[in-house]
Amino acid sequence: MRALRMRELERLTGVGRETIRFYIREGLLPEPDRASANSAFYNDMHVARLKAIKRLQEERFLPLAIIRTLLDGEDGDRWLHADAFPDLDAMLRARLDTGGEGATLEELAEQAGFRTEELGRAVEEGLLCPDRDGRFGPRDLAIARCLKEMNVIGFTEDRGFVGGGAMYVQFVEWLVGQEMRLFFENTAGKVSDEEALTMAERGISTINEMLSLMRTREILRQLEARRRIANDNT
Repeated sequence: MRALRMRELERLTGVGRETIRFYIREGLLPEPDRASANSAFYNDMHVARLKAIKRLQEERFLPLAIIRTLLDGEDGDRWLHADAFPDLDAMLRARLDTGGEGATLEELAEQAGFRTEELGRAVEEGLLCPDRDGRFGPRDLAIARCLKEMNVIGFTEDRGFVGGGAMYVQFVEWLVGQEMRLFFENTAGKVSDEEALTMAERGISTINEMLSLMRTREILRQLEARRRIANDNT
């Protein structure tokens, strides 16, 4: 395995040294071998990881939290192999997306019944995600309408229900990262592209339903537990 200096690592990957150091601090890259405090050596694993991170960011638009999860574990790189369903995202999007032209934030706000600045907060939290052209798709509109319904129900900012969107975003990013790694580790090189596509499509729907049922069950369980504790304290 080659021993590389920082400048060689930068040249081979196109990633700057400050970004490389940031990735090391965040656990996305292993620590280099150090001959002394001012002498560090990198290797082919660093090159492969950096190229993978760059590809995931530029081609898949994944946040670092998901990338870290996908690259964790002994088999974490398997899904990055060229033959690991390279077109799965495009094929799955073709099946799942209902079509419709993208909307600007202003258009999205108008369709969902919000002021633009109100939805701007949802974008900052990650609840709404524009594409590379800054436009929002039908799924974002559906989410925006869910947010509007929450306001109608009574989950309003003046009652303190603000900023909670980040909690859901972080949970979904973590959950999907775990699901993605599990899926690719157990299908890459083992099933056909068509079978993987069908599994992903049907799995999304089924797991969404299962999660809804589990969440409702847990809400009722915790409410019951809370009532018992409250009664014990009276």
